[in-house]
Amino acid sequence: MSSTAIIQRPTRRKGAEMSNLQFALLVTVPVLCFLVIVVAYPLGYALWVSFHEVSFFGGYSTEWVGLDNYVAVLEDGDFWRSALLSVRFTVESVIFTMLIGLGLALILRDLRGRWVWLRAILILPWAVSPYGTGILFAFLGRGQSGIGTAFISLFGSEETINLIAANIVVEYLALGNAWNLAPLLAFFLLASMMTTPSRLYDLAAIDQINRFEVFLHVTLPPLRFTFFVFTCIITVLSLKQFDYIFTETQGGPGNASSVLTYQLYKISFVNLELGLGAAMSFYLLFLILAVTLGLYFFWGRREARNA
Repeated sequence: MSSTAIIQRPTRRKGAEMSNLQFALLVTVPVLCFLVIVVAYPLGYALWVSFHEVSFFGGYSTEWVGLDNYVAVLEDGDFWRSALLSVRFTVESVIFTMLIGLGLALILRDLRGRWVWLRAILILPWAVSPYGTGILFAFLGRGQSGIGTAFISLFGSEETINLIAANIVVEYLALGNAWNLAPLLAFFLLASMMTTPSRLYDLAAIDQINRFEVFLHVTLPPLRFTFFVFTCIITVLSLKQFDYIFTETQGGPGNASSVLTYQLYKISFVNLELGLGAAMSFYLLFLILAVTLGLYFFWGRREARNA
């Protein structure tokens, strides 16, 4: 082999290597194309539809109506009632999820020895789909076969307790939603608890402070950023929740649980008012963005500085 070939071989191998920019493009361009197909195009089409009146009678046709659909949504009393129900369901879901998740994390932290296997069992509710959760809680909430009726029958009562009643159905829905989401929060809280130095608890024992003060000043501070992150996640998931509510109550009894996503379903796919439904969907999008940005500016920035 000639000396010239020996000298040129590394040059050819170096030329075959990709630069950092080429590798980044190779990895990101397919993902960007996928996002354009599954996100940007439907979002753009929905925006276009929101400025039109769509008709299916006598064939598919559209008519430009400008901002009429957006104005009609704001003048619809059902929209405001559904929006308030969505906010109520979301707030209660966040509260229930935080309380249940924190309680589970504290229980899991204290598990030792042969009881550690319970950590795998407690994560199972999170593995259940929202559809399955809706079916489960619909069965548990019924007056004849529900858990409330079964509980009071243990004391000899023959009365029935219907948890899917108009006055408490939103709270019952929020509890089921929290049951589905809380295990995931619990494991993230548990991971944060495991990073807390044990010497802090030793110092608390030396100072002889009570258990509540230990929780407040030692256990809770490292968990605040996790609480912020999951508050945002649970808020977004709850505001856009549909399949769980549809399978459990179908917006009932009456319209007591007709949240914004269910109202969107009725307008778009039952009444076939696609322009009105598209306009309402953008109000839901604005609500989600406003809430998450508000959480970040009033809570997240402070936690990020302290993290």
